[in-house]
Amino acid sequence: MKKGVLLFGFLFLITGCSFQSLVDNKSLEQVKEIDISQIEEINKETLAEEEFNDSGSAKAIIDETDLWNFYENDVSGLSIKYPHNVSFGENDDDLFTLRIESNLVDSLEGTMGYNEETALENIIALESGEYGEDVDFPLEVSKKVVDVDGINAQEFMVLGRFEVCDVILERKLYFFNNDYQIVVILFASANKIIESMPEYFELNKDNCGDSEIWNFDKQSDFYKTLENNQGSEITQEWFDTFDDIVNSIEIINTEVKINYFDSLQGDWVAVDDEKSLISFVDNKKIDYYDNGLLSEKSFAFYDQYPVAEEMEEDNFGKYFIVGSVEDSMEYKISKIDDENLELIYLPRGNTLEYIKK
Repeated sequence: MKKGVLLFGFLFLITGCSFQSLVDNKSLEQVKEIDISQIEEINKETLAEEEFNDSGSAKAIIDETDLWNFYENDVSGLSIKYPHNVSFGENDDDLFTLRIESNLVDSLEGTMGYNEETALENIIALESGEYGEDVDFPLEVSKKVVDVDGINAQEFMVLGRFEVCDVILERKLYFFNNDYQIVVILFASANKIIESMPEYFELNKDNCGDSEIWNFDKQSDFYKTLENNQGSEITQEWFDTFDDIVNSIEIINTEVKINYFDSLQGDWVAVDDEKSLISFVDNKKIDYYDNGLLSEKSFAFYDQYPVAEEMEEDNFGKYFIVGSVEDSMEYKISKIDDENLELIYLPRGNTLEYIKK
């Protein structure tokens, strides 16, 4: 009996709460039957989590947007974040969908004003703080000029286009950078919005059958209601999420190329924990904590996120991957100079800040 007590005491010491999760709600006889391999597996998971936390990769979540999904286009000069309740691309069946369009101005041949001639006029207008020419079918009351990280942009809402039966819910941002026209669109599912704010819709059986369509006399009131934060929960979430996404935008300066490989070399101490240190020696990234070695792995650069097939050879890319492809950690260098280093751990989005030792 004493040996059994000693054994369980030892197991508890080495596994802590993890062992407790195994024995919860089990009888003494059931506890005796626990396979030692189960305990060893939990120990491995616990140690892996502790190593990850100590490595600095889980540190310094500055705000909620640090955990958002991340999109960047170095060519057009756009960096943007979006929350996990927003799908990306063509997922029209989802509640909220984000789409980002980037096209060279001199190649524009689109309809609804998305052409080169209109773009050139609007570049001049926006630079002077004016809204410029309409593109798409903007709701008049929603049209405004907004500042996006130092660049003026058109912001507007589209509720319908060519047909009386159209029920469209899009908030759009339209601007120019690096000779590109950039359009950011957040879609919402029409059915959910109609259900949550039925007072802005009506039946038009002659043209649209049993489908509810916009009460066109109330579209301006619909926008103003949301602007005053008085919409239904789901509709207000769509409206506010667009504002949060726009506020996350950063314009990338692509004119200055930095050799990140050379800039990384040396020792860097974590701002929020001076015991955490990373060192870049040639093509090795070495992690230390409290003077103890945590890991030593090779790293290589690539030119975009997600990982490109070909790694860069000139080391000018701002993304790098540590370890093998099968067992790797990925980072974006968001800031680097002679004294400061700021990394974003991908895909989590944790911001890691360091100073040069």
